[in-house]
Amino acid sequence: MSRKTEAASQKFLDTNQYSNDSILRYERIFGHTWVSTGGETTTKDFLIKLGLEPGQRVLDVGCGTGGSAFFMARQYGVYVHGLDLSTNMISIAQDRLSREYKNIQEKVKFELADATKVELEKDGYDVIYSRDTILHIPDKENLLKTFYTWLKPGGTLFITDYCRGDQKHSQEFLEYVHRRGYDLRTVQEYGKVIEQAGFREVQAVDLTQTFISILTNELKYFQPQRKAFIKVGILKNITDKCKIQEKKVLFFCSWCYFQGWCIYVQY
Repeated sequence: MSRKTEAASQKFLDTNQYSNDSILRYERIFGHTWVSTGGETTTKDFLIKLGLEPGQRVLDVGCGTGGSAFFMARQYGVYVHGLDLSTNMISIAQDRLSREYKNIQEKVKFELADATKVELEKDGYDVIYSRDTILHIPDKENLLKTFYTWLKPGGTLFITDYCRGDQKHSQEFLEYVHRRGYDLRTVQEYGKVIEQAGFREVQAVDLTQTFISILTNELKYFQPQRKAFIKVGILKNITDKCKIQEKKVLFFCSWCYFQGWCIYVQY
């Protein structure tokens, strides 16, 4: 993985991976408001680990169209601040928020922002939550140090992300990653970066087999519906979308979650 990777720009995201058509494709696979693998099912499983309490403040980095933010506000009574660099994602999320019940509107807000540049309140959040987003950001070291300052003492960092296996990769894999602008680390490397940012008791858990099983099932349920999707005009290049999903099954050697705690030591 020697090629230098640059952070994905807003224009690149909005005109490629997260164009409006692409977002609709993701949602038809993962579920309404969901653009991450497993949709609501994996979100439920992960949130159990966090032990959220009513009234807590959560920063959702890479909030997409709002699936996790809405779910956390409804089910756990937390306040969620969602950030995303994609104009299309935030536009859809804000539109949906405007049609939510008032109690959800009071708990959720979305902001178009670059997580590497935005200035947020120090010690402002109980939890920082990010799903399959930070692979777009090569300077993970500084980003995670910034996360540490945004968390309250004792706060929790929770991330799921794509990683890479610790082996020689095919040229096809390398070219695919380069085209998508991804910065992939091994599970161990990623966990070490989180520790070096100051987090303690870091858990770096490889969920590759779970990920492959989820993607395989999503493809299984998706394939029979291809003609229907094309007929209603939602998916014009569905074959390419299926190929991308198949590449994920074949290529991505690791899908992992990371959890760490913000512990300030005073001398």
